[in-house]
Amino acid sequence: MTPVNPTTPWWSFAAIGAVAGLFSGFFGVGGGIIMVPLLVSLLSIEHKTATVMSLAAIIPTATVGALGFVASQSVPPNQLVFGAVIAAGGILTAPLGTLALRKLNVRAIRWAFVAVLVATAIMVFVTLPSRDVLLERSLGTIVELFVLGCVMGFIAGLLGVGGGLIAVPVLIVVFGVSDLNAKALSLVAMIPAAISGTISTVRASSFPVKPSIALGAGAAVTSLGGVWLATVVPVAAAQVLLAAFIVYAAVTMALRATRSSNG
Repeated sequence: MTPVNPTTPWWSFAAIGAVAGLFSGFFGVGGGIIMVPLLVSLLSIEHKTATVMSLAAIIPTATVGALGFVASQSVPPNQLVFGAVIAAGGILTAPLGTLALRKLNVRAIRWAFVAVLVATAIMVFVTLPSRDVLLERSLGTIVELFVLGCVMGFIAGLLGVGGGLIAVPVLIVVFGVSDLNAKALSLVAMIPAAISGTISTVRASSFPVKPSIALGAGAAVTSLGGVWLATVVPVAAAQVLLAAFIVYAAVTMALRATRSSNG
């Protein structure tokens, strides 16, 4: 892993984390889709190193964000267990996605995922969820959420995309739950995989500890601001913004696929 320039001031990592934290809390995503490009473009950090740093930063960011939704009383504490169910499925299949990376036509799958993201953005745009709808505990719900986690983990392992881009829209459109509930559960679902991935990376190579702490601290603090915005922005406007964010993710994925084709 390429080391981080020791002369880079800590506040630059905290500032990038702060930007990503707002997006994380508001949209219920890990924030890596914001952190990694900023770390690479502004601080000239190698992409792999930036990805590892963002993975570590997700741990405090997602934890604080999920608890923020509970503290705001927009999501009951007992709902967070459903996020753990999603996480269980994701942990199981993420390694399979990584293995499949060696055998499948990832370029074609990446373009297919771009199409799925565009269709998802349209569905989110036309869906107006009620903020009173929560998940009910039943065997069927548990199984369905576990399957969602399996799909989320496999795609994350295969394409390197954050699970929030999958979990939040599916929970809103398919499960019909509150957008706030979906975002809180998505954040909870990311935590175990982020911990596992960070531990593996720390054991396998040199890890930029202090810059990652600054990145995660900045993101964790502002994730609360993102959560607050999510609770005060009307649901119709929040859906439009979520759809736009998914389109941004689709464009980012398309650019990656194009660069891969040219390479």
